[in-house]
Amino acid sequence: MSEELQEVFNLAGDAVTRDADGTVRLVGSECDDCNKRLFPPSDVCPECMSENLSPIKLSAEGTLYSWSVVHAAPKGWGLPFVAAYVDLPEEVRVFAHIVDADPDILEMEMPVKAQIAILGSDESGAPFESYAFTPLRKGVS
Repeated sequence: MSEELQEVFNLAGDAVTRDADGTVRLVGSECDDCNKRLFPPSDVCPECMSENLSPIKLSAEGTLYSWSVVHAAPKGWGLPFVAAYVDLPEEVRVFAHIVDADPDILEMEMPVKAQIAILGSDESGAPFESYAFTPLRKGVS
């Protein structure tokens, strides 16, 4: 008996990409008029209202700004999960899940790295994924 491969739905769509080496990077927008960078990508700059924006690959690493452990969510989301804000070097603050980490070890300004993670499943049980961040454990083997 052969197992069917289950398709995974990517919630992030074109807002996430992988470099040739497999590094996960978010794709935002940069305003060609005022240089404001933002995520998720947009057709209009919230700073100057220009429609002259270009896609930009954002850094794969950032720092943890704030987080909360979530214990109630719509059906299908893996619980509990850590919802967080991550600051990227491009002066962009991203809302994302923190995965593969005990919430007790999280610290403000902790270095984190982007990755793709399964965050839950739809009504049929098919998994869905999106970008997430995981702490960088520097000096730990």
